[in-house]
Amino acid sequence: MVIIVMGVSGSGKTTIGQLLAHQLGWRFIEGDDYHTANNKAKMSAGIPLDDMDRQPWLDRLSLVIDEHLRANRGAVLSCSALKYQYREKLLRDAEQVRMIYLYGSFDLILERLKQRHDHFMNPALLKSQFETLEQPDDALTIQIDQPPEAIVARITEQLNLSASRINTQVLLEELMFPEAPRWRAGWLWFTDQHAQRVARVNPQGVSETLAILDDLPGGLGWLADGRLLVVSMTKRQLLVLERGVLSTYADLSQLASFHCNDMLVDYQGRCYVGNFGFDLHGGAAQRPAELILVDSQGNSEIVADELIFPNGCALSRDGKTLLIAETFASRITAFSVELDGSLSNRRLWAILDDAYPDGICLDPEGNLWIAAPNLSRLLLVREGGEILRTVKPLGDPYACMLGGDDDNLLFIASSETDNPEQAKQQRSGRIEVLAL
Repeated sequence: MVIIVMGVSGSGKTTIGQLLAHQLGWRFIEGDDYHTANNKAKMSAGIPLDDMDRQPWLDRLSLVIDEHLRANRGAVLSCSALKYQYREKLLRDAEQVRMIYLYGSFDLILERLKQRHDHFMNPALLKSQFETLEQPDDALTIQIDQPPEAIVARITEQLNLSASRINTQVLLEELMFPEAPRWRAGWLWFTDQHAQRVARVNPQGVSETLAILDDLPGGLGWLADGRLLVVSMTKRQLLVLERGVLSTYADLSQLASFHCNDMLVDYQGRCYVGNFGFDLHGGAAQRPAELILVDSQGNSEIVADELIFPNGCALSRDGKTLLIAETFASRITAFSVELDGSLSNRRLWAILDDAYPDGICLDPEGNLWIAAPNLSRLLLVREGGEILRTVKPLGDPYACMLGGDDDNLLFIASSETDNPEQAKQQRSGRIEVLAL
């Protein structure tokens, strides 16, 4: 089901939508994030939007709703939907899309808007919104002059909704897009990709920023001497952090066919770096990519090719087997690691059907934790493809890592979106944790 929470600006759509989504364990979608830059500029200047302005916005939201219905995923969308014709476009399925109308008086909502100082909606537009509003007669109408918790309770009761079981706890939130979690010396290190920083957090939730890049950071790892390496994605480089300063460790621009991505650094300081292979966010046609080996001296070479979006990597405890998530091939591929770091004996480790594997990590028994963001699940998989356990986090999981005492904590990097612009606006990224 997709629930649309509608009303004029200031009626509490975002507050109620977020609270409802959290309680249900569904994705929250902020409709305002899908406005064009031109629309936001007009509203900031106090210029009302017309139907033509709203058309591309409604088209975008319709696609998002359709995607969730096809995937059978619950979501809560906050959206003004002031006119009947707007709602008619968004109500894609009479049974699976439901409308909630938050009603309040002009004076009450105007007072609320005056308290907001960080939103593009100009309070002067409220009069035009009330004039535009065509109150729905087919929505669940709720008065807003009551606590948000009471409103959400009324919605869940009236629509007979029950909460999904969320298995995790939120350790850190309001990140743009967390990726590449690594456990080291009592801390979970990670990259906040679209914030262009490397950070870390401990199990008590204390966090700090360790480095700022002038590029998107990808995978992380450490050399044998303890120096930190980080992938500079669009520059296709490996950077090394020394005394707080980042410098180039290896230039991969002549070997990587597109933006570099995740990375694994082995016990000897050898790095295995994947790349996209094609312009994913630009809508380019899918192409295979390479896996690049950077040895302990900084020399680089391609050690595997024809990989379909090589993403997360994991190394067996004996260092003899390298596993790679081929995201858009829905499979995990294994290689034998030779003494010089080269790879041989390429083989299929697991077929994952409709799951797109992103970040991965091995557990002590040799089973693989797999983040599958398209399913909003983490899967614990045995070699051969048997699913041993499924975990539902709060957000869509993009990467995972075991840590804590005796690997008893599973850390999860999650977000509501991997779209760069939406990730910057929504700041819905989290580090979640599951006690095993």
